[in-house]
Amino acid sequence: MTTLDTYYSELVNPMTYQEFKALTEELVAEGKTTGDEQTEQRINFTKLNQQRMKRVEKQFVMEPELIELLTQNELNWNWLILVESWCGDGAQLLPAIAAIAEQTPGITLTVLLRDENPELMNTCLTNGSKSIPKLICEDVESGERLFTWGSRPAAIQQQVLKFKAENPDAGHDELVQQVQLWYAKDRSQALQQDLINIVRGVLTNSTTTAEV
Repeated sequence: MTTLDTYYSELVNPMTYQEFKALTEELVAEGKTTGDEQTEQRINFTKLNQQRMKRVEKQFVMEPELIELLTQNELNWNWLILVESWCGDGAQLLPAIAAIAEQTPGITLTVLLRDENPELMNTCLTNGSKSIPKLICEDVESGERLFTWGSRPAAIQQQVLKFKAENPDAGHDELVQQVQLWYAKDRSQALQQDLINIVRGVLTNSTTTAEV
């Protein structure tokens, strides 16, 4: 069995979602962002993301199927999410993930900055890259990593790949704008569908293992 200690020796600057929001507000007020790369672009993204997070919080509605999966099973899970304040995907996904965790008694969410936790980040790369946000689910009792998810819902990523194929000359800014429009239209549905599929698989596997 692979346990927590296998993945990292210590979590640096662990935060609740509310603490991450407070940090973001402080950074916006100071004209800063998380991480060492204090570029104008990332500082502006942090300011935009503050508004995006607020919008997601207001619009988020948890799917009944996901509620049933998470609340009708005896869970004791830690969710760790790696993110940065300048990350556009993170701003769209973190508030929804936080809301899901808050509505599930068996889940505790910890927010971590990617660049402060490179050891952990390196255990869940996406095609060799440090793409975020990245959600890691660990069983509290056994210390086993049950799944990782991210950095983008499958349905949104499919749209990204299709857009790139159909618009090979499109610039990065145009793609970013499109991604944000897709998130706004999706209203956290793609994320929840991904989690429904993953959680169902984890619980089914656990049941099968217990019966053997």
